[in-house]
Amino acid sequence: MVASLAQQAGVSSSSLDELLNGVEPSSDVLRLLAPALGIHAADMFVVAGLRVPQDLASAWPTLPWDVGSVLAHAVRLQTSQVGELDELIRSLPINERTDLAPDDDYPEGPAALLLRLQRNRNIRPYRARVLAEVGGGPYVSAATVAGLGTGHVVLTPQYVTAFAHVLGYAPEDVVALAGVGPVFADARVHPASVELAQLAWNARRLTSDQLSHVLQVAHGMRRAEPT
Repeated sequence: MVASLAQQAGVSSSSLDELLNGVEPSSDVLRLLAPALGIHAADMFVVAGLRVPQDLASAWPTLPWDVGSVLAHAVRLQTSQVGELDELIRSLPINERTDLAPDDDYPEGPAALLLRLQRNRNIRPYRARVLAEVGGGPYVSAATVAGLGTGHVVLTPQYVTAFAHVLGYAPEDVVALAGVGPVFADARVHPASVELAQLAWNARRLTSDQLSHVLQVAHGMRRAEPT
């Protein structure tokens, strides 16, 4: 299996063996492995516990708006409208960041990993509503979700499944990654969760001003809906 993955990714078996044995991988290896594993290259760095390179990094943190702000409104749109909003997002120019994103002080663990993957989409760690309405997460306070990273709140299968839908990955894959499962079968997932996750990924590098523009368009779409 290792040899097959190495061949598919275009990396040497020895490089892959070193990675599996805990040797820090090179940037080139991670970028090559990402498509072979069906993972975004930027996420590969997060999973590996490494800083995301500036050419792949999200705009996090942006103020006052983040991608979670957009998702909080997009969940109220029809699926076709989510697609239209995504088209707008993809049409906007992207400026590569020139500084390093600040680190967090989370203790290492599965919850910290999931929150960092969410941050890699420029979604703040306390977006309880996004987890609930996109991925069927528990209805809890923002402070409760933020407490996942510090270890004050227990990471449950329902949280893991919700994160998976927000991140745009198969829940069983995220369960395997986090080591917390099984998949929460009763999650009330948004009918456009796939489209919303893709929108979040495409919006991850937008500035706060650009996100403000997207929010205005989303507001207009909602006002234009027939009653």
